[in-house]
Amino acid sequence: MVEYWSAKQGGGYIKCPVKDCNHIGNVITEAHCRIAHGMTRQEVKEKYGLPQNVSKRNKKIKNN
Repeated sequence: MVEYWSAKQGGGYIKCPVKDCNHIGNVITEAHCRIAHGMTRQEVKEKYGLPQNVSKRNKKIKNN
């Protein structure tokens, strides 16, 4: 069983699907889901869906 979701595009990022969570990275781990949201990754998927791809450019703009 894979313990994380990862960006599909090379060098890209994904955003956690939980509403109002601003976690963006190369991976979203089971630990992030448990620590930040008190849910398993499967529960996050069922309630909010899968993470969305975010380009490097969009990540840089959001952080500025």
